[in-house]
Amino acid sequence: MEFQTTKRDLEKVFTLIQSQVAEANLPEEESVNRLVRLARKMHQLADEDWMDEAEDFSHLAGQLLNAVKKHDVEGCVMLVESLDDAQAFCHRTFRD
Repeated sequence: MEFQTTKRDLEKVFTLIQSQVAEANLPEEESVNRLVRLARKMHQLADEDWMDEAEDFSHLAGQLLNAVKKHDVEGCVMLVESLDDAQAFCHRTFRD
């Protein structure tokens, strides 16, 4: 249950961040902080099979937060694309 709630919340905040970046805006720091917290929680809840992927996603989320703090819009765009690729790979590889 906690996993499903965390996953749903993570997907919701990531979708918000993606929409902000798609419009060439800097994501809101509050949203990215929430993404980082949820990504870390997902990593803690991860099965051993996909723990490495969860760790990669969490690391990328942390890098995104640093880019937001530096007001690096271009870096944010690249990192959101990387996060999207990481999420797609994980879902494609490990979803039941």
